[in-house]
Amino acid sequence: MVDNRDSFTWNLVHDLGRSGAEVEVRQAGEWDTEDAERFDGIVLSPGPGLPNESPGLMHLVKAWAPHHPILGVCLGLQALVEWSGGGLRQMEQVRHGMQATALRTGTSPILARLPDRFEVGHYHSWCADRSVLPACWRITSVAENDPELVLSLAHETLPLEAVQFHPESVLTPMGRVVLAEWLATLRA
Repeated sequence: MVDNRDSFTWNLVHDLGRSGAEVEVRQAGEWDTEDAERFDGIVLSPGPGLPNESPGLMHLVKAWAPHHPILGVCLGLQALVEWSGGGLRQMEQVRHGMQATALRTGTSPILARLPDRFEVGHYHSWCADRSVLPACWRITSVAENDPELVLSLAHETLPLEAVQFHPESVLTPMGRVVLAEWLATLRA
């Protein structure tokens, strides 16, 4: 777990542990790029601000994304989008502690057991800019009330998945299913 100094990190750690994962947690700036070799998968945690404001995060993403399975959560999604050449946009309405309905728009192993519509918890003021999203990403869900708001992505050729919502939040009732399904991809 790459901790981007977010209070939700430990909720993610506990939910991953409930699904059988052994999780090592360090802040982004405390990891070395060689550390990824010891793990089956990497989670990029949520965090405040923008990806380049989390010390060490983009350095790790550049080193790890081409070679290791990664799940990006909130800021983690944003970091993966920026790494791939995409951009972010500041949202008109800050969505901290808000619940919304997500609509599945594409296939993704982490969403496979979820219905076509599912509830998610938002805690963000930035999101992927869909108008400049690189073609390497498949949009797998969007906000029902705002289809421009990308809620999850899967990379077309690399084992990279990302969610803008918080699967560890009580506002995402099926979030533990998302985490368990991501872990299942690592064991497959």
